[in-house]
Amino acid sequence: MRKLAMLELFSSKKLKAFRYIREEESELLVKKLSKSAETQTLVDLRKALFSLTASIICRLAFGQNFHECDFVDMDKVEELVLESETNLGSFAFTDFFPAGLGWVIDRISGQHSELHKAFARLSNFFQHVIDDHLKPEQPQDHSDIIGVMLDMINKESRVGTFKVTYDHLKGVMSDVFLAGVNAGAITMIWAMTELTRHPRVMKKLQQEIRATLGDNKEKITEQDLEKVHYLKLTTPTSSPLAPRETMSDIKIQGYNIPKNTMIEINTYAIGRDPNCWTNPNEFIPERFIDNPIDYKGQHFELLPFGGGRRICPGMATGMTIVELGLLNVLYFFDWSLPDGMTIEDINMEEAGAFVIAKKVPLELVPVP
Repeated sequence: MRKLAMLELFSSKKLKAFRYIREEESELLVKKLSKSAETQTLVDLRKALFSLTASIICRLAFGQNFHECDFVDMDKVEELVLESETNLGSFAFTDFFPAGLGWVIDRISGQHSELHKAFARLSNFFQHVIDDHLKPEQPQDHSDIIGVMLDMINKESRVGTFKVTYDHLKGVMSDVFLAGVNAGAITMIWAMTELTRHPRVMKKLQQEIRATLGDNKEKITEQDLEKVHYLKLTTPTSSPLAPRETMSDIKIQGYNIPKNTMIEINTYAIGRDPNCWTNPNEFIPERFIDNPIDYKGQHFELLPFGGGRRICPGMATGMTIVELGLLNVLYFFDWSLPDGMTIEDINMEEAGAFVIAKKVPLELVPVP
């Protein structure tokens, strides 16, 4: 299944082939923001950037342009993602108590019911997407992972005793959708929040972008990403890793950890270790200049995508989406706080369980 996802979604060949989708959706975002800029209307960047990542991921993975689908309401899609991730990341008694006791407590607390409802809604959404693929007259953006897996299901393809089913298809759709949509939007929100709180960095970044790309560019392309080096230093990357499970009894630093124990790797703390980083909680992009440490899994001081054979397969795609989105909003617009609000008023509270989002929306006024 991992090989299938790599071939159909995340290979370097697919990354290049799907460039037009990322550029088209970014251009659409700029057009939407331009309308707000003309009237100096406050923009909720969370909603704007979520719409960007959701539209890109759905076209890449599902071959479906949601702007043209009558069954998609982006606000409801956002609600669905947040609800699913909240349930995924929340405390479950079955993880900490013997199976029978945990099972009973989860049902008494209502958590099992909430989890079931959330994923029933998610499954229903995926079924709409699958049904659209099954319509003979339905045009698709491109050959996608859903079409490939439907062919495998229809042909009853097997690998040894393994047979692909609709449950496997929805499982892959869930992995790609939940991992790809929210993390990218949240990363861009935190980046814009830190840039707004640090005017020196914002000014330096926008000056570099506009000096490098010129003043009269009508459209940003992915080729432009290679020209703006400071942008890559200002993009925060601190997503949590998916949980792991021990395959056997092990001992780590004197602690006995039994087989089948759920392991959470705290990449947030690793990336802020004062033994590795100077002033780790400060937003200082210059710390990465001439620094060999990067996010690609080779350095344990910074592991937003994990490392080894379980590294995130969508790393290159995810970073391209984030950098392209930020480049567009920073090239075409200046950003100002609402009247009467100062930098000190920006709320930095966090929310969420699986992916740590900004609790209070970031609302700014775009200026052409």
